[in-house]
Parts: sequence; structure tokens; C-alpha cells
Amino acid sequence: MNSPKPVPRNRLRLWWLIALLLFCMNLMILQRRPIAQGIAKQALTLASQDKTDRAWNYIHAADWIWSGTAESAIASARIHRRSGDMGEFGKSLRLARFEGIAKEQADREETLAEAQMGQIKTAGPKMVELLEKGGNEAGEICEAYAKGYMRIRDFNSAISLLEGWANEIPNDARPYAWIGQIQAELQASEPAETAFRKALAIDPSNAQAALGLGQLMVDLKKPAESIPFFKIALASNSLGPAAAVGLAGSLQAESRTEEAEQVLNQASERFPNDYRLLVEKANLAIEQGRYAEAEELLREDVKSGSKRREIRYAYALALRGLGKVEESVPHFEYSAEAAKETSAANRKVREVADQPDNLQLRYEIGAAHLRYGNTEDGMMWLQSVLNVDPKHQPTHLALAEYYETQVSQNTKAIGLAQQHRIWGGPSPKAETADTNATAGPSAKSQLPPSTESAKPQSSEPAK
Repeated sequence: MNSPKPVPRNRLRLWWLIALLLFCMNLMILQRRPIAQGIAKQALTLASQDKTDRAWNYIHAADWIWSGTAESAIASARIHRRSGDMGEFGKSLRLARFEGIAKEQADREETLAEAQMGQIKTAGPKMVELLEKGGNEAGEICEAYAKGYMRIRDFNSAISLLEGWANEIPNDARPYAWIGQIQAELQASEPAETAFRKALAIDPSNAQAALGLGQLMVDLKKPAESIPFFKIALASNSLGPAAAVGLAGSLQAESRTEEAEQVLNQASERFPNDYRLLVEKANLAIEQGRYAEAEELLREDVKSGSKRREIRYAYALALRGLGKVEESVPHFEYSAEAAKETSAANRKVREVADQPDNLQLRYEIGAAHLRYGNTEDGMMWLQSVLNVDPKHQPTHLALAEYYETQVSQNTKAIGLAQQHRIWGGPSPKAETADTNATAGPSAKSQLPPSTESAKPQSSEPAK
């Protein structure tokens, strides 16, 4: 009787491999949500390290595995908060609460948003408790409060907090980068340079410290020494445009004009909607006497109604260079007016620190910035008003007027303009004999706007 043939070893290994693969697939199916939550938690950590692109990749991966986890939403909220997009922050935070994020974690992010926006009288008393319970989040907490102190120009408190952070976590480059930025703003060059170099000694790839040191070298009339630092910062997506502008300026100062133009062209491909690069390209053309080229670069933005002071001023220079002096005058005048009004608005920021509940001050700061093209800051300040009073009429009117100017570039602005016009009522300039009739019978049933309705549309950064 013939004995059965043994199973070939290679085939046996294949069967075991198939069995193992099926087991792993089954395990992944059963554990999809915990896996997604773990990946999203990593995104939260990456967000704190300003590794925004990687953080978003982790969030997208987590959502692909299991859509709609609270951890993904809170990570998204942190990214938006850190970037200053408080409209998207509010939307993500509400989603995180809806999906069941721990109340303590959601409340912490909300408090950090208050601190970051300079609402220190509201957020300040909570800082000690946050730090006691924060664990490995101490750096994130300190950074948010330091940003808030800087926003209200309380540099002494900011530096004290940052120095405490540096002492507690000596291997973290971020507090030194922020200290350097404050000292540079105070025109204290030596302490600024020391702090920036300390940050880079800890983390040679720290874009904030590299950008700050590069700008400091430029201020000290050392453009050649600034170049390697700008190149480090150029790798950052959030600071890349500013680094490209600085690098191009330093190369131009070293008579390396072709390299400067190449840097700006490459950066424009990476950041096509960043107005700073457009302005720098125009300024470089103006310095070379290529006024027609500069005018052409800026023409579309000016015709579409850009209120950016930098764009209008460069455009005025280009027109004057072309001999169109009369055409340049309104743009020069607008630039001077914008500089004056936004400076006056910035001086009110310190008053907000002493009067955090004064919505009129917040409105005036936000409206001025929005009116003169600083959309990001304008939206942030106006949103801080709506966070307290969702029915604040002047804020809705300011937002309605803003979105009405954006209709030609973004059709979504039509709906937003109409919503804010309803919530804000008719403009004070209009005849308002019958407000209810103007608003329409459904106006009273409308809900106040959610925070995302007050965020800038995607077309605006190009301006």
C-alpha cells in the first residue's frame, strides 16, 4: 500500500502565510476604530510640533480606516487653532464634542484658543490647572498662552512664561524660538540672536528660529549670513512664503538676481495663493526697472478689488515708473490710509487685555483689518465677537459687506453675504423704515451663524 505523499514545504508555508494574512485582515476589521483613534492621536502630537502636512496625512489615514472619530476631529481643531483659523477650529471642536471626545480635552482646547487670542483675563486663571493636568501637553499649553501675551503686547509675561517652559523642558527648541522672536521685535538684537541660536542648537530644523535668525541678520546688514537660515525655513509650509521672500531679498542684496527670481518662481509654484510672493516678484521687477512686468503681475489682483496695502503700494510704484503718475495717486493714498488705520487698530489690542468683554473694541480692530485687506486678523477678531454675542449687528454688517466684495471671485460668498445681511439687518446707510419687511418673514427664524461662516474663503489669500 502506497503511503500518502507529504505536503511540499513551500506549499505548507504558503498556507500558513494565507492563514496569517486572513487573521490579520480579520483583526483589522474588528479593530478598525481603535487603530484609527491611535493614528489620530499621533496627528495631535504632530500638530503640536508644527508638522502640519504629516498631521493631516495621519488624520486622512485615520478617517479612511474609520470615518468620523472624535480623535480626528480634535486633532483637526488643534491644527486650525494653531494656524489662527478660529472659524474652522470652532467647527472641528463642535464635531469632536459630538463624536464624544472627553469634555476635559475639549474644554482644554477651547481655553487654549481663548489664551492664544489674547483673552488672558478669561483664560489666565485656568493656566495653572491646565499645566497640572496637562502631562506631556505642557509645551502646547505654554505656547498658546505665550502667543496670547504676545498678541496683547505683554512681552514681560510672555518671556517669563517661556523661560519657565525652557527650564522645565530644556530639550524643547520652541520656547527659545519664541523668546528670540520677542527680543527681535523689541529690537534687542543680541538676546534675540542668542535665543535663536539656542533653539537651532537643540533642533537644527526649527523653521521659526531659522526664519527669525535670517531676518535678524538682514536687519543687521548681513544678508550673506542670512541665506543658510532662510533656506532652512524654506522647507516649512507655514513659514515657507516668508522664508522665500527673505531669501530672495538677501540674494538680491548679494547681486544674485537670477537666483532670487528662481527662488520666488519655485515658491510661487508651492504657494500659488500667497500674496507676499506676488508682491516680492513685483518689487524685484520694479528694482530692475521692469515696470511693465510689475504692473502686469499685480493688475489682476488690483482690478479684482484687492485691499492688500502691499499690493496697492507696489502697483502704485509700477504705475509711477511707467509715467502714469495720475493713475498712481489713488493707490498711494489708499496705502497711506490703510497703514494709518491698521496701526490705530493694532494700538487698541492692548486695551482689549484690560477690557476683554469690550466687544466694541474687538469689532473695531477686526473691522479695520478686514476693511484694509488683512483678512486673516480681521476674521479672527470678528469671530471673537461672535463667540460672545452671535447676534452682534455691526459684526454681521462688516462680514456682509466683505463677502459682497468677494462674490465675483467665489460664488459661495453670495450665500454668506445674504446670511450676514439678514442677521445684521440693513446697513445704517440705507433707509430702514421697515426692518422686518426688509429682512423677510423668515429672518427671525434664522439661527446665528456658526463659526465657520465667518472664515475667509479660499480665494482671498491670493489677494
